[in-house]
Amino acid sequence: MDLSKVSTKAVRVNISLPESLVAKIDSAAKARHLSRSAFLAMAAQHEMNESR
Repeated sequence: MDLSKVSTKAVRVNISLPESLVAKIDSAAKARHLSRSAFLAMAAQHEMNESR
């Protein structure tokens, strides 16, 4: 998924997550050569598409 086509304006959000979850997110993102932000955006988009 090309996130640049979803929106051109980035918005900073501040969330709190358990440290162990952040470590898992970072590991999964790194394995996919993505930033944490890109990984979380893709995961959120995937979940929203699944709920349709």
